[in-house]
Amino acid sequence: MNRKYIKLFAFVSAAALTLSFLVGCSFKTNTAASPDVSAPETAVSPSTVPASPVPSVNKKDIEDALALYGESVIDITWAPDNSAVVFIKLTGDTSNIYLWKVGTDAEKSLMAAEPTTDGFLWSPNSKYFLVNVGHMGPGTITSTLFNAESMELISSDISTASISPPVWSPDSRFLALSSWADYKTAELLTFAVASKTTVSLVKSSNSFGPYVVETWGEDNIIKYTEMTSSSDRAEKTIELGE
Repeated sequence: MNRKYIKLFAFVSAAALTLSFLVGCSFKTNTAASPDVSAPETAVSPSTVPASPVPSVNKKDIEDALALYGESVIDITWAPDNSAVVFIKLTGDTSNIYLWKVGTDAEKSLMAAEPTTDGFLWSPNSKYFLVNVGHMGPGTITSTLFNAESMELISSDISTASISPPVWSPDSRFLALSSWADYKTAELLTFAVASKTTVSLVKSSNSFGPYVVETWGEDNIIKYTEMTSSSDRAEKTIELGE
């Protein structure tokens, strides 16, 4: 063969071999970089999913909601710290007592309201409230006591003279009550919330009327009045221990 053709043939062969090698490398590189379409998608961990926001209902939201009921809601009474509200809602021929806590999205029914139910009395620490059930006996009103935090019924038989509403102690542990059940014996008592027990503080036979509890001060002194023979009221005090 002519030497010129031999050199040309050798050059073409070498070029073809080099091209084949480069194409093979490129094919392998591209194949490795290509995504595996058959591979499953990575699952999202439940811990990475944001939780649903907790309803944040403030006092104004509750007031606006109660306003929509119009005259169907009565005796709306807020706790001293505005953490909850208790009220009576009329539905047809029935009426129920409800408690609505700030931060919750709806009111909770506690009990049926008696026809004589007349208002509520919160404790100073906003943990308890009394439902004034009304006149349940001669010269007597009876109250029902609830725990506002747990909505537990503590007592349904807290009685006091009708002219002397219950008075809370400053620490919310006791109630001062008056008794004149037989129209002769006037008595000043305390009701302990924790033990549900009643203790007599002052007692007078052949009285002219029931004691009236006026205040229970921070100094742990209870001020009350006593009916005299001339139908006047004499001011009295009693200082309690720790």
